[in-house]
Amino acid sequence: MAVDQQPQIEKTQSQRPGPRHPWWLRNRFWVQVASLVLANSFFLRHFKGFCYPVLNCWSCPGANFACPIGALQNACSDAGYRIPGAPSLLQGILASIPIYVLGTLFLFSSLFGRMMCGWLCPFGWLQEQVGRLRRKKLPIPNALSYLRYAVLVVLVLIIPYYTHTPWFSKLCPQGALQGGLLQPLVDPSVREMMQSWWWAKQAILIVVVVAMVLWRRPFCATVCPLGAIFSLFNRVSAWDIRFDQDKCVNCLWCVKHCPQGIDPRRDVNGHKCVGCLECQKCPYGAIHSAPKWASPREAGEPVEH
Repeated sequence: MAVDQQPQIEKTQSQRPGPRHPWWLRNRFWVQVASLVLANSFFLRHFKGFCYPVLNCWSCPGANFACPIGALQNACSDAGYRIPGAPSLLQGILASIPIYVLGTLFLFSSLFGRMMCGWLCPFGWLQEQVGRLRRKKLPIPNALSYLRYAVLVVLVLIIPYYTHTPWFSKLCPQGALQGGLLQPLVDPSVREMMQSWWWAKQAILIVVVVAMVLWRRPFCATVCPLGAIFSLFNRVSAWDIRFDQDKCVNCLWCVKHCPQGIDPRRDVNGHKCVGCLECQKCPYGAIHSAPKWASPREAGEPVEH
């Protein structure tokens, strides 16, 4: 919905603020911490066959679940062997489809879009916390938001198919943090393998951490292939974020508080939105969310009489 280029306060500041927000929305930080603990508490490590829909390195000593991007790369690597040796191309493709991994991603994304990025992902939580070190952020060019789709296709799908090597995992800063730093601490034998590639991966991690200070969730905004998958479902997912222009006073509260640095008035449910619902804390109640099938009253929308 179009919004004036130079937004001004169009309605009186005495307009009644929105209602008190639900407890789960007020405690998003603790939901993120709980997800971090759940994914890396070690006690559920026997569930490593389950894909947890976040970017969390399964090489971490305490990781309980599988990384869906790692699983996709392994599937593409296996397909590089299966398809050429199959009796027919169709049989090879059908035998190589990672039904479980794709089914898990489809289930979560069709329900919640990209909300896993804003509520569950440990690396997203880390970016937000490091970002607190500097209040004023630099803008990320819109064109860079499409880079993550190239990363998904090239590094996660195509290159592993031909090289049989999970190249995204080799470059992933989350893997450098969880696997590259923590594994040597608990397993002395790993320290002998810390050669030049280990140092290169740590350099990538340092660059990303510095970027977290300068930009808002830069990895999510430009590189993350898992976010690229989830973003394809943002506009069609069961959980819907809605903007009510009649209640909006153009105070820019939502723009200032968006962890992703987008303008929710212009692009609610867009591919850059991580579904954190911080904009729903709008003091005038101009943004709300609910299942698509919810009635206007249940969704918090004004009801005409």
